Amino acid sequence: MKWILPLILFFTSFNLFSQQIFIKGMIADAENGEGVSFAHIGICGKSIGAVANDDGKYEFHIPDNVLNDTLCASAIGYETFKFPVKELKGLSNFNISLKPQTSYLDEILIKDDRITARRVVRKAIARIYKNYPKKPFNLKGYYRDYLRKNNQYISFLEGVFTIDDPGFRKPTDNTRIKINQLRFTKNYINNLTEYVTEFQKDSTKLLMYGISPAFKGNEFSNLYYHNPIRNHSASVPFIGIFDTFSERNYDLEIDYYTYVDNQEVYVINIAPSKKYRFTHVNIEGKLFIRTDNYAIVKFNYAYFVTKRLESKKWFELNVEYREFEDKMFLKYFSFMNYYKLLTREEIAEMAVFREFFINDIHVSDYTPFLLEETIDDTLPLYRQNAPNDSKFWINYNRTLLEQPLME
Repeated sequence: MKWILPLILFFTSFNLFSQQIFIKGMIADAENGEGVSFAHIGICGKSIGAVANDDGKYEFHIPDNVLNDTLCASAIGYETFKFPVKELKGLSNFNISLKPQTSYLDEILIKDDRITARRVVRKAIARIYKNYPKKPFNLKGYYRDYLRKNNQYISFLEGVFTIDDPGFRKPTDNTRIKINQLRFTKNYINNLTEYVTEFQKDSTKLLMYGISPAFKGNEFSNLYYHNPIRNHSASVPFIGIFDTFSERNYDLEIDYYTYVDNQEVYVINIAPSKKYRFTHVNIEGKLFIRTDNYAIVKFNYAYFVTKRLESKKWFELNVEYREFEDKMFLKYFSFMNYYKLLTREEIAEMAVFREFFINDIHVSDYTPFLLEETIDDTLPLYRQNAPNDSKFWINYNRTLLEQPLME
């Protein structure tokens, strides 16, 4: 009899383990076979999921309590792909093809003088409090921070962060952040201080051109501070106050409409106003706004400067939201900051990348953080008291990097 309980536990544990599913592959355009950048893959109707990388490659660890649910893969401009989770058992590589779902504006819409890009953007801004969560919520996701020097990645940090957000009615200054896991390369600290946070104090380094990263708090809070939609009433670097975006010096034009999760979306081009356009500065961007409720789905903004006939992208921001429980929640957010340094030894072309990909959303089961659980915004991430469990990363839904620096 003494063997019965251990045997039961063994077979129960084995059965639970065997039900867990891990898949990886590429999410690609069904017509041209190219990877779909930052496509979302998850469980239909649930908050858990992962985001593919810039090449459409993904890895997804599927929990064993959703075996009777449906896998969904989606991206702006494509039909949603669905597949039964239980039919994934026994598979490891699982490539997904998304069918394009994009149309040009029909003639009736074009002739309707009431529908203009500027009016659409104004309505989208006016409805932020209606379309985005006003109540507190938690976001849990994968963060990474990496530095590129002369087109080579030189240091890397990654972590799992959970956000305690008080809701869009309150500023992000009231947001609390908790680190679940954190790790970084051995040279991360030296490179961060030498090329990002402290170089302006070094008289041997000169900023030739570009703009050094605007810092508020640590690396992660700095990224969150750059989100123009979450911080719509505050001024963020390069963009300014998003609430006045439709009134500022931009030319806005509805280019076409597309779809996300079978909802029509306006695609609005952003360019500098012809009245104020300078030959050495250019801005390229797009706003993706739903036609039914004017929710902003995606915002892309890139700032270019031309010097000596060479055009360089100094800054790029991408932020995308997705619908969950009738509100829009962050899907991913990223920015790139470029600048060039002159040192005694070299000319260094630097690019700072910061990215945050959401894996899980908690609204009804929102949990407020205790102050002692949260990070110190005045300290860089490498000085935070954070765990680093190597076993944790084996089954975590990370967004893959084109040039891995940790493995």
